[in-house]
Amino acid sequence: MFERYAEYYDMLYHEKDYESECDFMEQIFRQFSSRPIKCILELGCGTGGHTLPLAQRGYTITAVDQSERMLAIGRRKVAEMKKSNVTGSVTFYQGDIRALDIGMSQTFDSVIALFAVFSYLRSNDDLMAAFRGTRRYLEPGGLFVFDAWFGPAVLTQRPTDRCRIVESGHQRILRFAKSTLNVLEHTVRIDYTLLCVENGRVVDEVNESHWQRFFFPQEIKHYLEENGFTLAKLCPFMELNRQPTERDWYFTIVAQAI
Repeated sequence: MFERYAEYYDMLYHEKDYESECDFMEQIFRQFSSRPIKCILELGCGTGGHTLPLAQRGYTITAVDQSERMLAIGRRKVAEMKKSNVTGSVTFYQGDIRALDIGMSQTFDSVIALFAVFSYLRSNDDLMAAFRGTRRYLEPGGLFVFDAWFGPAVLTQRPTDRCRIVESGHQRILRFAKSTLNVLEHTVRIDYTLLCVENGRVVDEVNESHWQRFFFPQEIKHYLEENGFTLAKLCPFMELNRQPTERDWYFTIVAQAI
């Protein structure tokens, strides 16, 4: 996943409001952290959509992703940021969050994983391993913040097949997504076909399958507690003061290391 798809990732999500999502993270930091958040470990950073705005706000970011292609794009963005004399510190690591090892003994004030990173962990063993690895990098009281697909909403609304078209200059990207729900495994398989069209001609085609796991509050609470966390908050993504309902496809989980 996220190999050749990575080449078109930023174009597909150019309208995503990363700045507002970083505002949301800071709202969580203020409300749930007993100490100032300065150093952040970001899991599944992708091309740096959240990484750069947070660094520009003065945070020290250690960003991890499994896709070297996504990281290469993120590193180019950081290089451009530095040319603009924008302050901020970012270190990228290639790695698997199920076997988290970033070669350092330090801990962080917070670990974050945004845009359904943990929904890519399909098995219970994978989820346990990622939670254990996350806990190693937090002191007691440190914040763990992530979002995921909310099971009640997925089962109520049901995934649908979709088509998305984006344009930039002379290039048009058509992304077709076919979704297959597995109610027993709590997963949705999404088969993507991307067509890159230039001057009316298809010049590239990418086919990738992604799996997304959806979660329920009690199982999240169980896995967190098994790995040294206490659940502090469940809310709809971007809405800290409301409880998630069947209308909310994404929900945010705030946990504290104990």
